[in-house]
Amino acid sequence: MELGRACSAMAAGAALLWLLPATGCVPTQTFNGEVVEPARPAPELTGVNWDGQPFRLSEHRGKVTVVFFGYTYCPDVCPFTLAKMKQIYRDLGDRADGLQVVFASVDPQRDTVEKLAAYVPSFDRRFYGLRLEQADLQAATDGFGLTVQYGQPKEGPETASYYYVDHTGTFFIIDREGRLRLKFPPNATAEQMRPDLEKLLAT
Repeated sequence: MELGRACSAMAAGAALLWLLPATGCVPTQTFNGEVVEPARPAPELTGVNWDGQPFRLSEHRGKVTVVFFGYTYCPDVCPFTLAKMKQIYRDLGDRADGLQVVFASVDPQRDTVEKLAAYVPSFDRRFYGLRLEQADLQAATDGFGLTVQYGQPKEGPETASYYYVDHTGTFFIIDREGRLRLKFPPNATAEQMRPDLEKLLAT
């Protein structure tokens, strides 16, 4: 009698497991990054790439996209960020074909297309490096919720108006459907980010 009840319980459990996919009660993916809930269309981002070609983020669906903002005169965070993405590309191997990296400048006064062309491809020629006109930068600032503050100009290296720019260093992760899905702080490691990117690349 006890055996019969146990078998019935097992059968009921198996039936429940069989129904889980149909009812949608499946475990949700877990991520290391901050999940954007609900996922929403990524803000528009418009500029000119380092190769002189126009760029519009909404036209680049079909790949997982990492967007971050910076400037070529940045002494630390920006080059570290680009080096980090280069490492992720290397670790992903052939899967990196499904990932695109977009570095958008917050310093249109100094970051010309020519300056970006000398800077961004030195990390990886597959990376986008965007120059944004002031109106496009303002739209991106509003859309992505950026903070951008310019320091007082002073004499310095390579320019008569050398200054630092304090800016949001967040990684914005966009899925293949153009939805903003995840955020990472600027100090996130490649090891923390890569598993999340792999999950989005697999979908």
